[in-house]
Amino acid sequence: MNDETRARIAANDKLLKALITLLAIKDPDLLDELDMIFMIAGDEGNPIGKADRRTRQHLHSELEMIRTLASKALDTAH
Repeated sequence: MNDETRARIAANDKLLKALITLLAIKDPDLLDELDMIFMIAGDEGNPIGKADRRTRQHLHSELEMIRTLASKALDTAH
């Protein structure tokens, strides 16, 4: 993978996190609903829910980071 591809992937990752954070600020239940979707998808064998242990751990930590950021943003706004 070349530097341009790495930079593009990193930028897309940051944009997606920012978008999910913005949506979570506007809809505080969003992250809980995402957790539920992943759980249901995993129980039903849906591709969205299929992930190895490391991927699940990373997903959990990403959602927690977004949850914390959205919560801080909401506290700051009030």
